[in-house]
Amino acid sequence: MFFPKNNVAVLDLTHAGLFIARKLVQYGVNVTAVDVYDTVDDGTLSELQRDYGIKVSKKAVPIDRFDFVVSPVHLDPAYEMLRSAREQGKDIISHHRAVGMILSHGRVLDGVKVIEVTGSKAKTSTASLLADMISRVMVVVLHTSRGVEVWKDGEADMIHSGLSIAPGSILPAIDILKSAEMQIDCCIFEVSIGGTGYADIGVITTLEPDYSIARSSSMASDAKLSMVRHGKEGSDLFLNARDKKAAEMAQELGRDFFTFSDSKELASGLQANLSGKKIVFTSDTINFAVDLNPFYNASSYTTAFAAAGAVALHMGVDTNIIVDVVSGFTGLAGRMQERGLDGRILIDNSNSGMDIRSAEKSLDYGLKRLGNRGTGKVMFVLGEEAAQVCEGLPPEDVAELVNRKIGEIDILILVGERMRSVTHERVLYASHLEEGLENALRLSSRGDLILSCVKCFR
Repeated sequence: MFFPKNNVAVLDLTHAGLFIARKLVQYGVNVTAVDVYDTVDDGTLSELQRDYGIKVSKKAVPIDRFDFVVSPVHLDPAYEMLRSAREQGKDIISHHRAVGMILSHGRVLDGVKVIEVTGSKAKTSTASLLADMISRVMVVVLHTSRGVEVWKDGEADMIHSGLSIAPGSILPAIDILKSAEMQIDCCIFEVSIGGTGYADIGVITTLEPDYSIARSSSMASDAKLSMVRHGKEGSDLFLNARDKKAAEMAQELGRDFFTFSDSKELASGLQANLSGKKIVFTSDTINFAVDLNPFYNASSYTTAFAAAGAVALHMGVDTNIIVDVVSGFTGLAGRMQERGLDGRILIDNSNSGMDIRSAEKSLDYGLKRLGNRGTGKVMFVLGEEAAQVCEGLPPEDVAELVNRKIGEIDILILVGERMRSVTHERVLYASHLEEGLENALRLSSRGDLILSCVKCFR
């Protein structure tokens, strides 16, 4: 726990560290904030000094006088201040744990059910489906990569946009709620790469695909398992039955946990299996099927159906409500959502979590969709709006996909400056998603297919 007069260094202001620094100052902590990635503008740094009394630096500073170092899980452990902190035996606390400590100290969510959702895939869709389900019986605040929404009776009202899902962004999201003086029953937070340890219910949607972080010194799955390691007393965990190491860790630590699965092959507390145009929910106590809307790729949402359904049932939500939510679901914007666009078929899979695997999955789905019609060209908009979104979309992965799949694509529009290293006679380039879609629309005709797979914040 932080105490007044502690001297604390907060590393990385880019990924919501500045919110952590500001909040610690409010609790009497002496804070030095280090802009590790040199991405914060001078005006913001001056504001931290002038309005909050925070010492700021763009370069590493001596570690000697600090009691704690607060660092993101993805920072290179060879960074000078982290290396010195380890050598001197200083405590290094993750951004996630710092946020959890701040929430515990501030007690601003006392009496509110707090749910955190992390994982490699299906975070936003799980959190959104769960918010819809729970909102039929209580008032829910949902913070995802879309923004901060208030859900009541199955209807969402966006009250703020622009926050990331880095753990530090939970703090301004809560401040927004306090300023609005809302009476809420439940908060659902989508959190990248782990949990804060403050949640009453923690959900890990999936640990796969795994990937390296912190300059390839550790794996993202290990960071996400902080949700298992640091859960507060009495909290519950919901784990994907595929993730054996999560379940094994929970058992070793004596954590209460429940499992879910979207596969008949895996034993779990709740199964949600796709069967034709239905999703079938099965457990020891329930068995019901839900008819699905045909105008989106439901196979991309089975993990979310299973995870959200498991938590909702645990919280006492009636099965009729789950049926109503799932049957009325039409996909999320940027999450394999299909819609018409001036006579074309648009499959929208542009979002912050998009990776090369989901891009190829979108292409395969689109080719199958177009094949059923027997006509039409394929326009593929692929790339990134900013390399800083998560870990960007590696150009070498794009080049490999292009080499394998270009024969099935009529026109490929690559988005982002880094994609210009990928060359082919069928490739065009665009600076951002909107320009890419405009080009695809201009070069296509009615009945053609436009696939949108751009890694971006939306």
